[in-house]
Amino acid sequence: MLRSRSGVFLALVISALGTGCGMVVNHSPEVRAGPIPSPKTVAPGEVVQMLFEVQDPDGDGMEYYWTQSPAEPAGRFSDPRSRAPTWTAPDVDGPKHFLLQVNVVDNEGGGVLGTAPSVLVRVP
Repeated sequence: MLRSRSGVFLALVISALGTGCGMVVNHSPEVRAGPIPSPKTVAPGEVVQMLFEVQDPDGDGMEYYWTQSPAEPAGRFSDPRSRAPTWTAPDVDGPKHFLLQVNVVDNEGGGVLGTAPSVLVRVP
């Protein structure tokens, strides 16, 4: 029985020291708006502006990683590492939908994935 009490005591001491030693819980970034493409229907070569508002509750710096799906034919982001880039639609043979996504990671390893409504690229 003495052994059980010392184990509980040790667990309580470690728990108390852990919370008193500056261990801070990181909160992931929070999406406030978007991502929203504007316009949602374009011709090849036209530009789509992305609206995206995100904040980190801890005030950590954030990095952005934009991608499109499907990957081919490839459109072009003005800067795939910026918060709200533009995207230039690729050449297509017929109507094609693209999903534009952003992965946001804070400096402490928290992250969130944002997916925009699909963008339709139509041949005029």
